[in-house]
Amino acid sequence: MEKNFLISIITPNFNRAKFLEKTILSIKNQKYPLVEHIIIDGGSTDRSIEIIKKYEGTYNLKWISEKDEGCADAMEKGFKLATGDIFCWLDSDDIYLDGAIEKVMKIFKDNPEIDVVFGDMLICDQNDKIIDYTKRTIFDKEMLIYIGTNISPQAAFWKREAHEKIGGIDINFKRCADYDFFCRLAESNAKFFHLKDFLAVYRHHPEQLTKSIDLCKLEANQISKKYSDNIFGLNLKFRKIKIYFKRAFCFIKQGDLWYVLRSILKRFKIIK
Repeated sequence: MEKNFLISIITPNFNRAKFLEKTILSIKNQKYPLVEHIIIDGGSTDRSIEIIKKYEGTYNLKWISEKDEGCADAMEKGFKLATGDIFCWLDSDDIYLDGAIEKVMKIFKDNPEIDVVFGDMLICDQNDKIIDYTKRTIFDKEMLIYIGTNISPQAAFWKREAHEKIGGIDINFKRCADYDFFCRLAESNAKFFHLKDFLAVYRHHPEQLTKSIDLCKLEANQISKKYSDNIFGLNLKFRKIKIYFKRAFCFIKQGDLWYVLRSILKRFKIIK
């Protein structure tokens, strides 16, 4: 008898009542039937708990509300409570697109050797208007380490076994725990699969934690150095240039020439 996987979705939340209901509904309304949604609330003082209780009992929703040490701590709390075969997280201001979970679970079901599935994402503003998008290409460990995360955590899913093998989330990272997590998955020789489809919507708004730019840069540099080869100066610059060309070629090969040109034009501020 073929096994149907249970997916556990962790949502860390702290005072995001403005967007939380849309996040909940994007999970509740997925067609895939075996979903476990765990909300880890950090002791919100807005309407978050009221919203969570509104949906309690209407689908497989579990939640706790208590003080935590930040987003990474909340995520790891959630994963320790999770009972699913497949893990992922979705922040309380982001959403899944219709049918996303069903598409992802089909990949896992049809390709048992795959440990991680990741896709593309749209970007919206605080009023739900789509303002941009991010595409990904085939996974490449070198790209991940040397030129930054090439996986959108909002559109990434992985097996419980892969999560447990690397010891879960490192809660010492306050802003880039996701980058470190995917680097460690790569180091563990996990098999990645890029699903060429938009799976999630990342919300860009003034209250985001990722706005802590200085801390983000500091942690990202620490993580990159931790997993990179011991090269510096011109050798490092040439390595990065080579990787950028490799990434461009991967996008062109998958039919995304315009995305490459668009990225170049945006980098030189020719277009927004």
